[in-house]
Amino acid sequence: MNIIHLVSNKVWGGGERYVLDLCRYMSAQGHSVAVVSRGIGAVDAPFRAAGFTPGRLPLGGLFDFISPVRLARVLDRVEAPAVVHVHNFKDARTALRARRLMADGSKVRVVITRHLVRPAKTDRGHVALYNAADAMIFVSETALMAFMSTSPAVDRSRLFVVPPAVAAGAPECAESRSDGEFRIVFVGRLHPEKGIDKLLEAFVGLPDFAMLHIVGSGTPRYEEEYRRMAFTLGISGRVVWHGHVADPLPLMASAHVGVLPSVQPESFGLAVLEFMQCGVPVVASSGGGPAEIIADGTDGILVPPDDAAELHKALSRLCASPAECAAMGANAARKAAGKYSYPRFADRILEIYGRDTDVTSG
Repeated sequence: MNIIHLVSNKVWGGGERYVLDLCRYMSAQGHSVAVVSRGIGAVDAPFRAAGFTPGRLPLGGLFDFISPVRLARVLDRVEAPAVVHVHNFKDARTALRARRLMADGSKVRVVITRHLVRPAKTDRGHVALYNAADAMIFVSETALMAFMSTSPAVDRSRLFVVPPAVAAGAPECAESRSDGEFRIVFVGRLHPEKGIDKLLEAFVGLPDFAMLHIVGSGTPRYEEEYRRMAFTLGISGRVVWHGHVADPLPLMASAHVGVLPSVQPESFGLAVLEFMQCGVPVVASSGGGPAEIIADGTDGILVPPDDAAELHKALSRLCASPAECAAMGANAARKAAGKYSYPRFADRILEIYGRDTDVTSG
C-alpha cells in the first residue's frame, strides 16, 4: 500500500508524533510511506532523523490552488491502493481536490484523523467534505461526541473511534527515579488550557521532599507568568522548568506521578499513555480523553477540571502512600502494554485504510 501523510502544522506536537509512529510502523510492515509538509525545520527534523525525507507543499488551505495540483501529479504516478491520510480538515480539502484532478481518482482513499474536541461545522461545504472522505478517525469517544453534538448530516458508517498508542519503548523506571525525591512531572505546552496555574496552586503545601518538574514550552508571556506565580506562591525552589525536551521519556520514566491538569477537554492525551507505559500513574482532569484511559483509583486518579483543591488532595494521597503509588503504576503499565499496544492500534488503522468503500470523486 502507498501511504502519504499531509502534515501542515508549524510546530511539533502530539499529532506529528502520531504520524511519525505510524510511518515507522507501516514502513516496517513493508508499506511505502511518505510525508508531505510545509518545510518547517522543527517539524521535518524528527521525520528526517527516522529516515523519512518530507516532500514540500504550501498546504495553505482554502485558497491554496498549488498544493492540490502538485499532489494530484504525485498521486497519478503511484500504484493502487493509495491512501492520503490527513490530520485536519484544511488538508482534507487539499487531498479531495487533488483526487478530483487525477486521471483516475478511484485508486486513492482519503482518511482524516480528528485530533480535536470541537463540534462539527454544518454548512454545506463542510458537510460535503465530511462525506467525501472515505473514513474519519476520532482519537476518543469524547472527540466523536463533540463532533456529533451539532448533528451534522454525515454518513456514520465512515466514522471510527480508534484510541492512539505510543510506539516508543519505555526506559527502565525504577533505576531512573531519584533517591529521596518524590517527583511529579508535567509534560505539555505551557498554555492556560493546560491548567498550569491550578497545578502550581495544588503543589503548595505538599511535603518538602516533593518536586515538580515542568517539561514543555510556550509563549514567553505565559512562561514568565507561570514562573512569577511559582515565586509568589513560595514554591519556586521546588519547581524545575525544563523547557522543550526533544525526548521527554526518560524524565517521564523518572516520575513517581505524572500530572495532566487540563481545564479544557483533551481529545485523548498521549502523555497519559507515555507515563503509563513507563509504569507511572497519572493524576488527570476528568474532562475529555484521559477519563477514557484512566480507571480512577486503580491505575491513576481523576479530578474535576479547574479544581486546585482536588488536585492537591490527589497528589497528597500519592505522596503519602508510596506503596499505593507503585501499585497504580504497575496497573498502568499492564494496561498500556495490553489494551493500548501499538501493533493493535496501527493494525486497526491499516484495516480502515483497506476498508471496502466506494471512493467518491470528492
